[in-house]
Amino acid sequence: MPASKSANLCWGQRYHWLRYQHVPPGSRHEAHIVDTFALPPGLSTPRLRSALNHLVRRHEVLRTVYRTQDGPWPRQVVQSPGPMPICEATTEQDGTPPPAEAIRRLTEADFELSTQWPARACVVTTAGVPVRLVMVFNHLAFDDRSLELLRAEFEALLGAAVSGRPARLAPVAAHPVDQALREESDEARDAARSALEHWRAELERMPSDMFVGRRSLPADRGPALSASLTSPTLLAAARETAARLRVWPSAIHLAAYAVSMAAYTGEPVVTHRMYTSQREASGCQDLMTCMSYPTLVAADLGDDPTFTEVVRRAAVRVERAIAHAHVPYDEVAELVAHEGRRRGRPVRVAGEFNFLTNAPRSCATRRDRLTWHAEPTEWTGAGSDTYFRIYEWSDGVTLALQAMAGVMDSDAVERFLRGYARLLEAHREQGTDLRVSEAAQFFDFTPRPQLRILRGATGVGPDLDRCDALAVDRTEALVATHPAAVDVRVDVTERGLVADVIAADPVTPADLRAHVLGAIDEYPQARCPDWFRIRGAVEVEGDGLDAPRRAAATEAEQALFDAVQEVNGLPDLDPADCYAATGARVLRIPRVIEVLAEQGWSGLRGGQVCGIRPLRSLAADLVRS
Repeated sequence: MPASKSANLCWGQRYHWLRYQHVPPGSRHEAHIVDTFALPPGLSTPRLRSALNHLVRRHEVLRTVYRTQDGPWPRQVVQSPGPMPICEATTEQDGTPPPAEAIRRLTEADFELSTQWPARACVVTTAGVPVRLVMVFNHLAFDDRSLELLRAEFEALLGAAVSGRPARLAPVAAHPVDQALREESDEARDAARSALEHWRAELERMPSDMFVGRRSLPADRGPALSASLTSPTLLAAARETAARLRVWPSAIHLAAYAVSMAAYTGEPVVTHRMYTSQREASGCQDLMTCMSYPTLVAADLGDDPTFTEVVRRAAVRVERAIAHAHVPYDEVAELVAHEGRRRGRPVRVAGEFNFLTNAPRSCATRRDRLTWHAEPTEWTGAGSDTYFRIYEWSDGVTLALQAMAGVMDSDAVERFLRGYARLLEAHREQGTDLRVSEAAQFFDFTPRPQLRILRGATGVGPDLDRCDALAVDRTEALVATHPAAVDVRVDVTERGLVADVIAADPVTPADLRAHVLGAIDEYPQARCPDWFRIRGAVEVEGDGLDAPRRAAATEAEQALFDAVQEVNGLPDLDPADCYAATGARVLRIPRVIEVLAEQGWSGLRGGQVCGIRPLRSLAADLVRS
């Protein structure tokens, strides 16, 4: 085989690569996968190393690095076979770090993806005999299915090493580079374009922010909370209900999640991201790499359906998500940015849902147990509002919820978990079929602030039908922060959201629009006005969309504009527009940030860049490093 081969990232790898780049260094281990292997008696350390090195030779993903410097797109580069990175920790008190400390270091250390392979190992020995192996995987390269395949092969190799008989492993049908090349074919791109139209339609149905009535802090601000509820009875409750309704248990949990979030947020449409595999849609069931990412899901509960109807809709949504899952994640992120620009407010679908199976392991409890965990400080940099996981054990279920304090406080987290469990238990009884409004009894959430709906709004997308007083007040406060604004009044008219501004200095609608979009992340409920009327020395009005292009006014602006153009190969760009609207690509954001760093600039994170803030506003965050 050649010394190395390369290709662009597979579509299934892109979400985890972007997320790993966007999270600050030192916090990235939140996305690492840790697996422990009990080792058979009679195995020596050299034979263990030999088995691991056999896997490295066999699977290209174990010796792949991921580089941004080789071209406009990040590339996966397969390196020549070599020894698996492995450290050794002894259980003896011999002055070396104990196993727990060695494993902690191994787990928490960032992967330098451009130079390090995406798997590392630590063998724990007693008297020189290996007794346990801990492996740490980067999620970019591995998901649950690929780890299941790797574990089966590894155990077969260990059994062969102990017995002295050769292991029989099936041939490897394809490697990630092969899959990436297939995804560049015209046939694959045509299928992806069709699937992306599905996600575009899904986005148009979604509210801009499910937590609009509950959010007390801007996104990504403040601490986070983490708690779990483990119940030995929920396994049977979910499975019996699923059997009666002829769906998978995951659909029962997805429906319960939607009802629970509707009870808390008061919103008619509940949105989230659900981890979905691309394996079925791509036809690559056994490819050894990551092929899962969180797809967009919307549950419309505005007609107050029964729980059975919510389950039916959830099952349909899951089926459609799986059927359209095989798309490049970064292109879905670009759709989100364009939709936010169209609406004049960020579109946040930042609640994550994941259904995981831990059988045949036990939950180790005979009664319901609520546990509060340490603050998930590393997770807070991931850009999510909530992360809800359901773990199925052989004898119970664990409901785990992480939430930013800006959208859920500790009381809401506990009520959510306990109410969710009561909701499932109630529907275990045949004949029980509560409507969404009736299910609110299980939660007893503190009422959210009453939002006075202002009729006659002409917003965009699902925001068309409502414009509440809070949004008007926050927009008014945001426009008023412009230095030239003396007095501001925002109203809903036939033109949409209109800002009447008395200005002390000359200012244009384009100036005000750029100012609003640049600071809108600080005002979660606000929306960019559709029209500006300005009274002052000169009276002018307009939507602000026809801003004349202006050259860079600062060194930071010039550095950002040059980096975006260089990395994306753009002949020109509009500094008053957001990153995606200039034609720049989300998958190239990490390289833009690298180019800025090479020139001595820091201060931007990938999640900030992929939004609706104008480039000129983003440049204001840059600092000389």
